[in-house]
Amino acid sequence: MFFVQNDSLDAAFHFSVEEYFIRYARKSERIFMLWQTDKTVMIGNNQLYKAEADYDFAEKAGINLVRRSSGGGAIYTDRGTVLYTFIEPVSSDIKTHRENTAAEIIDALGKIGASAVREGKNDILLDGKKISGLAQYTSADHVCTHGSLLYDTGLDILTRVLTPAKTKLQSKGIASVRSRVTNIRPYLKTDYSTNEFINKLKELITGKTNCENYILNNSELKKIGLIYNEKYGNKEWNYRI
Repeated sequence: MFFVQNDSLDAAFHFSVEEYFIRYARKSERIFMLWQTDKTVMIGNNQLYKAEADYDFAEKAGINLVRRSSGGGAIYTDRGTVLYTFIEPVSSDIKTHRENTAAEIIDALGKIGASAVREGKNDILLDGKKISGLAQYTSADHVCTHGSLLYDTGLDILTRVLTPAKTKLQSKGIASVRSRVTNIRPYLKTDYSTNEFINKLKELITGKTNCENYILNNSELKKIGLIYNEKYGNKEWNYRI
């Protein structure tokens, strides 16, 4: 396994790195990433952006909007949110990648005192509230499974900017977005900063296998830049529907 980390807070850049690896990684390679963003709404590949977020509020609040290649619902992230990515050779039973990723995250959280559980296909809960959602997309050879962890996220802003359909909340028996989510940080016995939490996650997940730190070279960054300009950093992609 290779661990890729960089200091960018641009979600579009990280999605471009993911796509670079899903296009060009060798068939045997497994890639693991932990990353952060500035204030961002991330929407699913086929979502209507104006139906999922208060776009006027987002503009006024300096919140970026980026469309990912995976499906699933809209999420809000900021510097208190930790995002994770696993890119690995695709198996015939693709759902096992999502299951294994959720299990790895839940196991790591348990070891630092957060007793999380999986609910349904995509969600991870703590104390009955959502702390993470997973999504996926594939190439011919690889699958990308990624998600976010609400560690010390600005939940008041999350509540204000996300506007899911009321029927979606009612189907889950939930009155509001705010009542459905929580941060991980208050549940831990040790009060880690967000960076300390990231380092602990890295240690727990990479410590179970041989893992090498991976530094992107100039040739790779050039290809990533092309993907960025073509897709995730391009308004035509992000606001196309």
